[in-house]
Amino acid sequence: MTPPYFSLNQSHLQLLSTCPPQFQRRYLEQLGDLMAPAQQAKTEWGKTFHHLMQQWTLGLPVDTMLRQSPDPAAADFGVAVQTVVNHVPALQLPSSQRQAEHQRTLSLDSFLLTVVYDLLVILPDRGEILDWKTYPRPPQHNRLIDHWQTKLYLYVLAETSHYEPEQLSMTYWFVQSTPGLKQLTIPYNQADHQRNHQELTQLLGQFQHWLTDWQQTQLAFPHHQHCQSCPYRSQLLDSV
Repeated sequence: MTPPYFSLNQSHLQLLSTCPPQFQRRYLEQLGDLMAPAQQAKTEWGKTFHHLMQQWTLGLPVDTMLRQSPDPAAADFGVAVQTVVNHVPALQLPSSQRQAEHQRTLSLDSFLLTVVYDLLVILPDRGEILDWKTYPRPPQHNRLIDHWQTKLYLYVLAETSHYEPEQLSMTYWFVQSTPGLKQLTIPYNQADHQRNHQELTQLLGQFQHWLTDWQQTQLAFPHHQHCQSCPYRSQLLDSV
């Protein structure tokens, strides 16, 4: 087996499966995307919240940090962190049984797959992945099951641990839900694991083919037939 030469995470896989031309533009040509100010603010809020949760799990004084912060939203962050701490049972486990911002890598088909778990619960008989979501409305259950974050996170943990797939689960916690904190737990099993392996192998094979064509001939990544109005399709066609 050749050593991995291209590192991919769940965001890469999701974009490859939904809009290959956008992946080409963002990650290969490094053209990026302009983000609306409102979306940028939401993204920054999420980054700050994740950082504070990591600090809390490390036993650092989050309250002191917030009191000293010049950010006018510091009080909101304090409420959000305390709400999560009060309602998520895994955060009451001993520190030896939970790890924040836990990273794992898996080599597959000459690619290096990387995951970073917001919180990983490690018990003798089960493992649980927790993920903090900072948008208010949970998506439909099937959309989360089919998202590459769910599929890759569970797949990598099954492949890099002693757990059987049936001993694993992933729970999304929606921090800004109204009227209160919401959760959605997705169990795992061997059938899911085999299906994820097949889908992952197929997607990586497609990506390898597209990447080789792009490197050798600058051939654009293909667009999906159902995305006739995709702006990336028109941009790439115009550039040919």
